[in-house]
Amino acid sequence: MSTAERGKGSRSGLRRTLMTSELLDTATRLFAEKGYEATSLLDIANALNISRPALYHYVSKKDDLLAMLVEQVTNGFAEVLAQLKARDDLTPPEKIADVVGLMVRQRAVHSDQFRILDRSEPILPEPLATEHLAAKRKILRELTALVEAGIETGEFRPVDARTTALSLLGMCNWVAWWFRSGSDVEPVVATITGLAAAMLAAGDHTGRGRQDAKTIGEIRALLDRLEG
Repeated sequence: MSTAERGKGSRSGLRRTLMTSELLDTATRLFAEKGYEATSLLDIANALNISRPALYHYVSKKDDLLAMLVEQVTNGFAEVLAQLKARDDLTPPEKIADVVGLMVRQRAVHSDQFRILDRSEPILPEPLATEHLAAKRKILRELTALVEAGIETGEFRPVDARTTALSLLGMCNWVAWWFRSGSDVEPVVATITGLAAAMLAAGDHTGRGRQDAKTIGEIRALLDRLEG
């Protein structure tokens, strides 16, 4: 393959990736507004300002969109988490901070995608439902293993690793419901990664109540600004 052909293929792949991202964002926004059953492929094509035949280059039925959501939201994150866990240049606290930051940003920036996938779990067709469940279980296993690694090195205090992993997932996932679109996500990332670090930190916790109260006050102030 020539350099020109490789360049053309790379540009084509990039355009498809960007179109897929725009397609998912548009479709999930319409699903959130009208409901999954009430939204047609024609509605999605019109919102994207393309013809229905052009849309068929990417999806042929609405179930394909659910499959794309599972691939991007669940499978994609499971793979990223597995790769992060395997890195030996990062400490367990650094890995947890990266994981939490990634989850918060994804849930905030693409909140419709996460909410629609979460609500669609009961109607996912097979084998997509099984694939989605397997990826969710993998995410929990990998995150639990990260917590266990920090406990073993003494960087995290002794906790039940699985319960802690579920708590971290719940804290991050909930962002998709309360984050206001258009707000600055980075203060939210900083606050939640700070909370994750505080709940896991090893060492003497005497006197931490005052700092914890300050952190809770900061969260309340942040939520007040977002709601305002």
